[in-house]
Amino acid sequence: MTEGELRQAIAFGREQRGVEFKGPGKRTDRAFQAKVIRAILGMANKPGGGVVVIGVDDDGAALQPTGLSTDELSTWSSYDDLATSVSTYADPYVDFDIATVEMDGKSFVAIEVTQFKELPVICKRDYQATLGEGGAARSCGGVRATGKRDEKMVLRNGALYVRRRGKNETIEVPSHVEMREVLRHAAEFVARDMVASHVLLEGHVQGTERTDQVSEKRFDAEVEDLV
Repeated sequence: MTEGELRQAIAFGREQRGVEFKGPGKRTDRAFQAKVIRAILGMANKPGGGVVVIGVDDDGAALQPTGLSTDELSTWSSYDDLATSVSTYADPYVDFDIATVEMDGKSFVAIEVTQFKELPVICKRDYQATLGEGGAARSCGGVRATGKRDEKMVLRNGALYVRRRGKNETIEVPSHVEMREVLRHAAEFVARDMVASHVLLEGHVQGTERTDQVSEKRFDAEVEDLV
């Protein structure tokens, strides 16, 4: 993502299906990182992939390009560290690139996520974020009652996260519409692989036949010379 693309995305005024904003935060903050990973999984299952931008606050009414502090930015500098964290929750792996984007003297992190190649990306591990001490016991909206504190399930083992149509947000697949979209793209990848394999096999067979024909002609010629 370039500075111009970031500026344009912010000027749009809200999240788009292929662009999700996260406020400033550190990768070493496990709860914050889990939310970023959730967004990455959703983008990986979206046709064409998408971008997760860190450093832009979204209060639902307006976007605020806050940017990251030097300390926060330093925690996102290692691709390997983030890739290791993502692989802990993603199955299969997710392809992405991470870059720092400078705009108006502020720093942002852009994570560009590639759509899955063969199989949809499934979350393979739970992550629960503590909401606070002394919360009232309840169980709704992904919140688990503990008696002492409430924990929200940010990442759920076995969940398929997608970017919702209409209201742009990353959630577990909500309906047959999003599920059909994911399955259709998975089927397209399988079909392409089958066609490519058929073309390669056909070329190999034709090449083998040509080689056999040449060998047969050479054998016949050598036999004639001997006779």
